[in-house]
Amino acid sequence: MQSAFGQQLPLTSEAVSSSQDKQKTFVTDVGKKYLVLNKAPRIGKFRRYRFIAGQEVNFKVKNERKRFKTKILSISDSSFTIDNDLAASIEPREIMLSELRLFKISRRIPFVSEAAYYFPIGGLLYIGADFFNKGIDDKRFTTDASAFIVGGTLMLAGLICHKLSSHTIKINNKNTLRVLSSD
Repeated sequence: MQSAFGQQLPLTSEAVSSSQDKQKTFVTDVGKKYLVLNKAPRIGKFRRYRFIAGQEVNFKVKNERKRFKTKILSISDSSFTIDNDLAASIEPREIMLSELRLFKISRRIPFVSEAAYYFPIGGLLYIGADFFNKGIDDKRFTTDASAFIVGGTLMLAGLICHKLSSHTIKINNKNTLRVLSSD
């Protein structure tokens, strides 16, 4: 006979969905609607991104230059509602799915996502330290080519890390955005 020492009760579906990553959450309530972004690349594998009400999204609308980064309030059959961040209006704004131009998806990759911020800062600090400190020529406020090579390489590595940890998906015939309901 096994002892019950150290055993835990299984988690409920709400506890499991709240503990998972925001990009990997899925709807457990029957009849609840959610957005699905299907990405079908030319090379690589098919990906499906799900967005539920209360989740933060980053997108652009077709006839506007502004990028929206806000939470979804509610989802209907052909649109979703977000907070209207205009100072004069407090009413929520409804965004039609046909109006969307692109979605920006960011995923957290350990060390790579942090390097996207720290490498460019390190490159600038390296060039700045070479500029303000006395070098081999015993002069201040001069830099040599090797400092620009090292600092530029760090900044380029930061840009590559940023591209790996976030990408933009254009909404078109290949990459579709739909509303699904959990049944």
